[in-house]
Amino acid sequence: MTMIPRRHFLASTSVAVSTTGGWSAAQALVPSTLAPQTAKAWQLLAVAPQSHKVATLGSDYRRGLELGLAQRPEIAVQLHWVEAPPTPNRAARSITAAMDQLPQLHGVVGWMPPAVEARVAAHAQPRGLPLWASDTGADLPADAKPGQPQAVVRHSLDLCGSAAQLAQAVYQQLGPRAVLAVGHMEGGYDFVYTFEHAYRALGGRVVARHVGQFGPQYEEFDGLRTAVFSHRPDAVVAFYSGPQLARFAHWWQAHAQSQGDWGLAGFPWLGDVHTGANAVTAGAWPGAAQAEPLWKHRFELAAVPWTAAALMGAEAGYSIAAAIENVTQQPSTSALHQAWQKSVLRGPLAIRPHTAISSRRVNNRPNTPLISGWLNGYLQT
Repeated sequence: MTMIPRRHFLASTSVAVSTTGGWSAAQALVPSTLAPQTAKAWQLLAVAPQSHKVATLGSDYRRGLELGLAQRPEIAVQLHWVEAPPTPNRAARSITAAMDQLPQLHGVVGWMPPAVEARVAAHAQPRGLPLWASDTGADLPADAKPGQPQAVVRHSLDLCGSAAQLAQAVYQQLGPRAVLAVGHMEGGYDFVYTFEHAYRALGGRVVARHVGQFGPQYEEFDGLRTAVFSHRPDAVVAFYSGPQLARFAHWWQAHAQSQGDWGLAGFPWLGDVHTGANAVTAGAWPGAAQAEPLWKHRFELAAVPWTAAALMGAEAGYSIAAAIENVTQQPSTSALHQAWQKSVLRGPLAIRPHTAISSRRVNNRPNTPLISGWLNGYLQT
């Protein structure tokens, strides 16, 4: 009996701080509009995540953030980019070191999972720096202790909520028996247990689990093949990302799709690879096929890929610009803090959640309470 250690999902990018005219870089995406040259810029430290598994995670988030800011070109914002390594301790050290190098900052924005956010918020508090944190929502944040510093704004891809929604979609559209196929990097996060808890609450049952391990790729899904063909479930729920997702899609076409009548389900990025199946997907972000036309056009115009990380960045940038658009004070930490406290999330993720199977969409969210997987040994075999 073994428990896979908990991981911090794609924790956010070498502490060399890249000082970029974030406003002017964003403006380059919309060259026809000019911002006031006399305006004093809001100075933001912007955090881009590195990832061992998704190589473009940091660049997608960064380009999305700049694209979002570009939609309000009259707002002068200067971004000072820092890359945060993919482990929480190193990420927090990189971000806090960059904060110390930039005494003129008015705030911090970027990709920070809860463990990183807590340390950055504590470091920012003495300077009164407001914090805007983006994240996947793969883990349920622990309840904050009284007086514990927190981000002023936290938004996420809500993978835990998406997993509960996916459980409902799988149960209603595919059936009550599922095999859970989990990637090696995804294996230790709350959203995996959240799916199983919500599925079980509806009357469903996970009849087998397979966690893909590192090793020879030709053996990667052997255990999954055995589980699927021995249990013959109604659905295979695939939680993979990055290159492993692409390998799974190839495996599914070659081995699973043509030899059984089970369905396939997962998060929206399952729709980004060719499986040959009409997969059920659910998530807090739309796939390209369900993209809001105006935002899809903006992404295409700026040649920004339609990925979850880019959408998160665009929502952050657009919402931040909208929040400070009507601020009459000169840029300061206190003015930005007040603006962010009143901010409303806007942008390409404003309409959520998204559930799809082929061309059908359902937008109802189950009422199942979200419970951390760390209350139960859900990966025991």
